[in-house]
Amino acid sequence: MADRFATPPRMAVDGHHALLTSTGRKRIVTRMKRTLIAAALTLGTLTVPTTADAAAGRCRSYEPLLAAHAPRRGWDVNRMSRLMFRESRCTPHVRSRTRDTGLLQINDVNLAYLSRKMGRPITVEALRDPATNIAAAALLCTFWRNAGRSCYQPWAL
Repeated sequence: MADRFATPPRMAVDGHHALLTSTGRKRIVTRMKRTLIAAALTLGTLTVPTTADAAAGRCRSYEPLLAAHAPRRGWDVNRMSRLMFRESRCTPHVRSRTRDTGLLQINDVNLAYLSRKMGRPITVEALRDPATNIAAAALLCTFWRNAGRSCYQPWAL
């Protein structure tokens, strides 16, 4: 009985058969990833943190918004910036498998509460806006402080 795995996979190239090695497969996958990333950057659906953000492990470009939308009793802007980097890598449009959206990964379970408090419908799309996402985080911070917990409760590991 012939072993069906004895022959490596082949692929047709311009009517000829060429051996596709594991190195060849890796190169193809790498090219595909680069093409997809380039397309996403061109369409504006992917934001890459600056070198300074990545080196600092913070989202410095959003720190003015964090300061402007800080809750009444305040929050540590540097800490929130680091949390933002950890949660989204400074990418405002990111959405997780666990239904978290935006820079600070606000979970869908909070949408009704946030809509009531903000006086307008807060949707997944709305949370992709950096200012809305940060304002929502400030409301959650205030909620947890009023409940006697840490402002940073939503982002605790």
